Amino acid sequence: MMNLNAIRIGSILQGRTLLKMSGLVKIGEFKSSIQEIKTVPKGYNISYGKMYRTRRETKIAIVPVGYMDGLNMRKDRDIFSLKENMLSVGIEIKKFFKDNRLKVWIKNKAYPVIGRIGMYHCVIDITDSESISLEDEVIFEISPMHINSMIRREYK
Repeated sequence: MMNLNAIRIGSILQGRTLLKMSGLVKIGEFKSSIQEIKTVPKGYNISYGKMYRTRRETKIAIVPVGYMDGLNMRKDRDIFSLKENMLSVGIEIKKFFKDNRLKVWIKNKAYPVIGRIGMYHCVIDITDSESISLEDEVIFEISPMHINSMIRREYK
């Protein structure tokens, strides 16, 4: 007779899990810094395929982190698909990105990543902040399971 009352935790010891588990705490953060800030006009297209168009004059920050680093990579959304090709020729599909918008943290406040994430960069809408400046730290909500193994790790 077997008594099966144990589990194999494996990578959970390193905080590498895609599931929310009670009692476990995040052991790390994915950080970068703002490299460019500019203001773009209403109606300005952000990123590949005209996936995002500004609805007002928008202050943006460019951060040198992209899908090459593992940022928000999802097969169902981050490959060029029929939906995206339709968008690029002017057919609007509502809520395509809205429900799954990635947020970043700058000075303890959340800001949305807008447009398609590039290979080496992303664009953040910082319109509602006057205090953000170049080199400010940006903290990403990203699963450690998706971070590129070439990213330098720092341990305390």
